[in-house]
Amino acid sequence: MVITVTINPAVDKTYIVENFKENDVNRAQRIIYNAGSNGINVSRVLKQVSRDNTVIGFVGGRNGDILLSELASDGIKEDLVRVEGDIRLNVKVMDVTSHNITEINEAGNPITQKEYDEFIAKYKEYIKKCEAVVLSGSLLPEMNIHEYFELVKMAKAENKPTFLDCNGTLMKAALEASPTYIKPNYKEFCELIGKSEMTDQEIVEASKKIVEKYGIKYVIVSLSERGAIGVSKDEVLAVKSPNIEPLSTVGAGDAFMAGLCHGYLSGFNFKTQLVLATSFASAKITKEGNNIPSLVELLGYADGCTVEEL
Repeated sequence: MVITVTINPAVDKTYIVENFKENDVNRAQRIIYNAGSNGINVSRVLKQVSRDNTVIGFVGGRNGDILLSELASDGIKEDLVRVEGDIRLNVKVMDVTSHNITEINEAGNPITQKEYDEFIAKYKEYIKKCEAVVLSGSLLPEMNIHEYFELVKMAKAENKPTFLDCNGTLMKAALEASPTYIKPNYKEFCELIGKSEMTDQEIVEASKKIVEKYGIKYVIVSLSERGAIGVSKDEVLAVKSPNIEPLSTVGAGDAFMAGLCHGYLSGFNFKTQLVLATSFASAKITKEGNNIPSLVELLGYADGCTVEEL
């Protein structure tokens, strides 16, 4: 079983419009509701490949009721701590003409110490019996920036592999705990390193230093439509994704993370993990809003991926 930790869950509400215009009245053709946020997205993809998993974190309020309903509809197991405050509603406007997506994400609400303690108790029980831990997404307001550091450290004490995907600031605070995988996107990696732009070679060199300094086994930097660069102690690989016209990029990084986790637990080598992850992400961008591809679709783009040793 995999546990996906979703500290700051959300309901995604996607408006499908034509020719979106700023400072004007736009009428939605359709509205799509999905259980959202990074960890939950990973769980929804893992469910499609029959990888047993459970979402843990927090849920509450009217938006929480919608989230729980969506999770039940998707057949996703959850053991979320019920809290007093409402969870986020993230609004996305998808222009089917330009394929642009505008997002407005809420920050979430703080939790009480009692609610947090209940979550930690659940987490400690789950890491004793799970196969892997996925930690991804933002934290709640007023939460310690070292939260992921502590969660990774607890999982390592139980000898469980950890997959971390968060913004550069949170990731930097967690590196000392040595997560097994880190998967920032290009912007997050630049933030982590403290640069505004980086070449592929600079990404490789910086990734090597992270592997050596922090004992992290795998550093993967996703590069959107260009694919990803993966670095381990012994390998430096660039995986190129097939040429696909994206319908929605929402959740593509989470699908990539699910592919990495599934590939690792299936015993695949690093190269195959990267191909599988890229296939998952490629399938995701063909779907509207935050809809999840089928098993056949998730696996269907692997043959179109190419891998080069750098």
